[in-house]
Amino acid sequence: MPAFIALVTFASVTLLVYGILSRPAGGGGMTARLGGLRYQRPGREALPDPDAAFSARVIQPIMRSLSRRANSVLPGTISERLQTAITRAGLSLTSGQLILIISITAGVFPLLVLLFMLSTGNTPKMVLITYGVFLVLGIYGPRIWIMGRIKRRQKAIWRSLPDAFDLITASVEAGLGIDAAFNRVLEKVTGPFSVELTRTMREITMGRARRDAFLDMADRTGVEELRSLVNSIVQAESMGISIGSVIRVQTGVIRTKRRQKAEEQAFKAPIKMVFPLVFFIFPTIMIVIGGPAIIQMKHAF
Repeated sequence: MPAFIALVTFASVTLLVYGILSRPAGGGGMTARLGGLRYQRPGREALPDPDAAFSARVIQPIMRSLSRRANSVLPGTISERLQTAITRAGLSLTSGQLILIISITAGVFPLLVLLFMLSTGNTPKMVLITYGVFLVLGIYGPRIWIMGRIKRRQKAIWRSLPDAFDLITASVEAGLGIDAAFNRVLEKVTGPFSVELTRTMREITMGRARRDAFLDMADRTGVEELRSLVNSIVQAESMGISIGSVIRVQTGVIRTKRRQKAEEQAFKAPIKMVFPLVFFIFPTIMIVIGGPAIIQMKHAF
């Protein structure tokens, strides 16, 4: 009986979510009435390749359809914030796909665990505790994963800034233009900063303004030091100041901040070492030193 109730609950929630996601995106009755007044060229829907894999023919179209529906349901501000976090994490996802992943981890997996726990005859208390643990992990797990990727990616970009901009300074002072200097960096630098700079230089090559492309790169990464560097380059270019001297000053500031952060981490190290010393190392030392003495005292008495 509990398994049947859980199965009915799962089916009801699934149908409710599908009903919400299957609503037309915006417009309503007005769009339906005006639809006949607009000319729409009939398009041919591409049929799936019968020789493709099962995932390409079935799973991927279903996932794209569900992600589009999730994007249509999400408010604009939430969708924009999710897309910003995804971009800073370096993932090739959309906000709808991320919501779909969270729905699977927070909805499907906990229900499957709940059905398994009910079928094995566990106590209601254990079932509720296990379901709550998997529900919390399903909700906060993707967020922790994305935030961790964002921090690691920003740290990698922040570490590569001084060397990259030193090379830009040397290239500019040697007579290269700013675009040629950045292209020179692409040949020497690897990692997330190289990926973002490659995208920025491609946008500039396609005709986008250098100022907008650089500012967009700073927004995509979310690194404050890179934002200040970009603002300095933009201001120096607009005011006719030597870009090489401006970049040299800014890279010096970044190196100073990196040294200060390293000193801060060094000062925090003794405090962080207290807990492993007290709970792991000191008890082991006491056992190694006092163990033989305790054994000899036991034999003596």
